[in-house]
Amino acid sequence: MLDPYRNSAEIIEASDLNYTILRPGWFTNKDEIDYEITQKGEPFKGHDISRKSLAHLIVKLAVTDGLEVRHSIGVSNPNT
Repeated sequence: MLDPYRNSAEIIEASDLNYTILRPGWFTNKDEIDYEITQKGEPFKGHDISRKSLAHLIVKLAVTDGLEVRHSIGVSNPNT
């Protein structure tokens, strides 16, 4: 089921683009910002992630030069 996503990620990672691939856990609607990042190959330390947490991370990535560039990062709440 996830093969198309893996194939797309492989194409992006092989490119010359400055990318960040986000691999979030299951979304929740909780009103919280609580997340942990893991690098590709590391196990997630939680599972769920609030949409608010994911939005916080995306803004942080957008406004911070060089942050997680050319990385594939897992995003989850370590307490779930």
